[in-house]
Amino acid sequence: MAKKNKKKKNRFGKRVLTWGPTRVLLELWMRIVAFQFTVFGHRWAYFWARVVAAFGWLAMSRLRKYALRNVDLCLPELPEPERTRIAKASFKHNVYSFFDMLLVPRYFKAGQKSPYFEGTRDDHPFFDWYKADEPGFNMTLHIGNFDICSFNIGQDPDHKPLMVITKAVNPRLLDHWLTRARNSLGNEVVHADEGGKIYLRAIQQKRKCGTVVDQNGGDFAPVETFFGVPCTWQADWTRLVIKRKVRLCYHVCIRDGDNFKFKYLDPEFFDYDKDTDPMRIIRDYRDWAERMVREHPEQYMWVHRRFKARKDGWPDRYSNLDQRLTPEARASMLDVPGFAPAESKA
Repeated sequence: MAKKNKKKKNRFGKRVLTWGPTRVLLELWMRIVAFQFTVFGHRWAYFWARVVAAFGWLAMSRLRKYALRNVDLCLPELPEPERTRIAKASFKHNVYSFFDMLLVPRYFKAGQKSPYFEGTRDDHPFFDWYKADEPGFNMTLHIGNFDICSFNIGQDPDHKPLMVITKAVNPRLLDHWLTRARNSLGNEVVHADEGGKIYLRAIQQKRKCGTVVDQNGGDFAPVETFFGVPCTWQADWTRLVIKRKVRLCYHVCIRDGDNFKFKYLDPEFFDYDKDTDPMRIIRDYRDWAERMVREHPEQYMWVHRRFKARKDGWPDRYSNLDQRLTPEARASMLDVPGFAPAESKA
């Protein structure tokens, strides 16, 4: 019953956002606010981003509690004040990421270098990979600015556009802004409503496609851990990797502190044969993602409900959000019937 009520609320919210009079007023307000926040350039925008983040940390209690709960679940070995600091800092970086997408068309042009982006050297093996006449998947996670990652390709004057798989968002103006920014980075934007067909099309066209792999694959997706917490994973793409022998590239772009400047870290490549267990690919991605998050925890998007999927008998990881997790409470949230980590399986 609760899920049905939630779906009804979501449908109602979408109708409100797409209703003509509401959309006109909302988009007018969005244009005014975006202009005021960015009119004087990136330093001005980042100043306001810090103000918005500080206010949001206090006013948006639900998102604050999600961030704290996720950090408590994933980094229990850290002292509580440090976990609080990481959650608060990540809140700020989330706001930066939104402002980035308003600024990108001004400071990034496809086919040209940008002083705000430090990519790989020109003779790096990455360029041989993406220019090769064969399909490839370019995966990342919600850390730093995961859209600006793609500029390591887009800055090349003769680049082949990366097929970026994204979800359409409401209101329409926001989706238009995001698409414009991604195009400025040299990408071809494809919305994810086609599901796995997009990956298949990229393979057939021998294209490179990129997307974010999430730790919430839905209630019926396969289970693996993330920082020791059992969760569902998006995994349909792994079967295509095996069947079509697609080479994987995992990449990350990190923001330079509180500055509108970005550094592309060395990507990692993975190849698999046809006998590979699809969950091994998920575990390899998981291990890489955990390493990136441990190295840059403040820039990870902790505000997402990463562990919201619940199969039968699973605990609710977002209950009692007003309380910080004790070791005992965390242990109870890891107790999932019918699942054991791969390391402990016979």
